[in-house]
Amino acid sequence: MLQSGYINFFNANKCGLYRHFSEVPKGLDLAETFSKLKNWKNGRNFEATNPWDAGKNKNKTPCYCHAVHHDEETGDYFLVLWKGDSDRHGPLYGITVNADGTIEQAVEQTKTKTNKQMIWGRPCYYWVIPELDIIASIKFDNSRTDSAMFQDWVSGCMNFRVPLPEYKVSSTEKGFTRFEMIDDDEDKFKYYFQFDLSMKSLSTSSAEMQDLARRVTQIVRRETVSIKEVDKRKGFANYFRKFTVPFISAEDNSSRKVELRIEAQPTTKEIEKIIETHATNHDANVWEDVGFVLDNKPGKIVWASKYRLTEHISIEDNGRPVFQATDIYATIKASRDRYLAPLKKDILTKQAEANG
Repeated sequence: MLQSGYINFFNANKCGLYRHFSEVPKGLDLAETFSKLKNWKNGRNFEATNPWDAGKNKNKTPCYCHAVHHDEETGDYFLVLWKGDSDRHGPLYGITVNADGTIEQAVEQTKTKTNKQMIWGRPCYYWVIPELDIIASIKFDNSRTDSAMFQDWVSGCMNFRVPLPEYKVSSTEKGFTRFEMIDDDEDKFKYYFQFDLSMKSLSTSSAEMQDLARRVTQIVRRETVSIKEVDKRKGFANYFRKFTVPFISAEDNSSRKVELRIEAQPTTKEIEKIIETHATNHDANVWEDVGFVLDNKPGKIVWASKYRLTEHISIEDNGRPVFQATDIYATIKASRDRYLAPLKKDILTKQAEANG
């Protein structure tokens, strides 16, 4: 059956070892980081690819690595991760873990008839493009995208699991991993691994973005505010520390949906920053969002996600719920030039603007 999905692009703002307040990494750039992740994954069984101890990190979503594919011609990496998930978001899938640590093909929960150990969840697909410092997530109906989890998984593996004998590695009292250079006697600095992504938006020079900047009159921000735990509020909701809901008891529901509208006429650069920081995923069917009111018409809102840089993809699933990394990357590679053309154009435009 032919499955259709979409590709969302992210800027890899940081990847590597950084000193405090430094913007330039000392080592472990995008290509080196994922090369080491691939080598590490190849020597481990499926369960051991979750970087967090489930007993000590109950607030962390379990995340396992199903496969890492490297294309030597392009330098790209393609990862299939496995996000531990509940069944409230649609069909759930299970991977059988054998006694020797090997795994079998994933199956849908309703079709499972086995007494073997199963790890339940959904696949997540990520395309890493070191050439452009870009990462893309690929979303299908039966898969998930979670950029925060992906960032946590990469950082967790590099900080706590992947062997890095070329560095002196130690832990601080607060549990942070610290790296020091072994082969450079003059470098006495302490480094920390950082991996940070932001959504890739349309170029600020595009006609759509230019038109949007001319028409925006208000910025809309939606959040869910906790009624009971006021000390744990985040974002603008943190300012409503004395927020009360008239005539409604907090006992019937511990949170309320809040919408804030602010008069503003942001520049294209500011709009780009808003989109790349706050735009939601296409599959995020939640209240939290950011948008723009156009032409002083309160009912005319366009959401920031509309201006994300996206592409579409179609691939034959061959009756399997999880795509093989090699198969899906082969499909991507066949259209790679088309997918990357807008990104390369945007990079060249920004370089030209920076050079005056």
